[in-house]
Amino acid sequence: MKSSKRPLIAIVGRPNVGKSTLFNRILGERLAIVEPTAGVTRDRLILPVDMPELGLRFDLMDTGGIGIVDRQDLAESVEFQVETGIHRADAVLFLVDAREGRTPLDDRVASRLRKAGVPILLLANKCESREAELSLGDFSILGFETVLPISAQEGRGMEELFTALRAFLPPEDDIPQATGDRLRIALLGRRNTGKSSFVNALLGEQRVIVSEVPGTTRDAVDVDFQWKGKPLTLVDTAGVHRRTRVADAVEFFSLTRTDQAVRRADVALLFLDLEQPVVRMDQELARTAIDRYKPSVVVGTKFDLVPDESGRDFQSRVAHKLPHLKDSPLCRISNLQEKGLDKVMDMAFSLHEEGAKRIGTGELNRALRASFDTLRFRGRGEKPKAYYATQLRTSPPTFLLFVNEKRLFEKEILRALARDMRRRLGFPRVPVRFVLRKRTRPGSG
Repeated sequence: MKSSKRPLIAIVGRPNVGKSTLFNRILGERLAIVEPTAGVTRDRLILPVDMPELGLRFDLMDTGGIGIVDRQDLAESVEFQVETGIHRADAVLFLVDAREGRTPLDDRVASRLRKAGVPILLLANKCESREAELSLGDFSILGFETVLPISAQEGRGMEELFTALRAFLPPEDDIPQATGDRLRIALLGRRNTGKSSFVNALLGEQRVIVSEVPGTTRDAVDVDFQWKGKPLTLVDTAGVHRRTRVADAVEFFSLTRTDQAVRRADVALLFLDLEQPVVRMDQELARTAIDRYKPSVVVGTKFDLVPDESGRDFQSRVAHKLPHLKDSPLCRISNLQEKGLDKVMDMAFSLHEEGAKRIGTGELNRALRASFDTLRFRGRGEKPKAYYATQLRTSPPTFLLFVNEKRLFEKEILRALARDMRRRLGFPRVPVRFVLRKRTRPGSG
């Protein structure tokens, strides 16, 4: 009988044994931040793995390091994340460092795992040398049947790992495929604006770490769940600050992950702390969403702490400081009181439905002609002209325009055309994208 749940495999170990490197190796992508600094991975990062050629299908979870001593005092939160992950997992990949050999922290992790009552596969990572492999016998005292030598960095031992994993998993045909039509929502905002609290309030659990320490979330953390029966993925991104203040490689990669999260999202939620003024970084994040053609909901958080600010005041603030999002829906929420969360999610799905519309060629070209009849272009020289349009894709609505000269379509002209076409075609809240192609007359080439 086919299960409705995909098995979950968790990667667990003390700090800096290569958990994120193994996570990326199995996925075949650089999705988790890899940096030789203890405590880089703090949240549970879960992504689907489908390997039909190997008969494997499961969800893979990267976790923070057990026993971490964090300079920002998040050890308790990280360990809570690990404990929750262990007890939800169907099997655990227990990773140790063959170069360093067995440590007291490895003993501590092993003790926790034996109490969890889930199948454990012990992996000795960083076995790139003969000396490292000689240390494998040291790990037998941990109490697990076998120790599998691997190198996540070089890819050694992966075939043996996948073979061992099959013993923990149901037959591939009994496991559902990862849902490909789920809505992806990127959560954007400056540090400590309440993004992670929003995720936890939606799920009713501490899925991502919430702390008063700014910048707690470093990876873009994917959270899959169902909202009113609809599959979706929330991507909780690292809190962003000025690039000139990036202190180390970890912060740099966090900023990069935020931009990647926006690129692969369908909808963006821009979080603004209502206790704080709108600043330049908020404007830059808003511009990023617009430049990536992502429909956005502007979310004002902590409204319970600013009772004197009305919805009209919030609307005025956004219109004044974020004019490029003036057509986006706005919503004020309180994560603490769990107010407004449903409205935000309903708005996100509504924006996605709006952006998924297809326009018939006839309707599209009638709107195009009407726009060019209405718009007035400055200057006495050659004017921009569009002869024909067709829709290339949805989400974002993308239209191919055959024009006289691409150089004549400057940014201001494209913005004016986009505003008018959105109004005529029924995209009042969703950005549209134009691809220009010069019309070639027969016999000219």
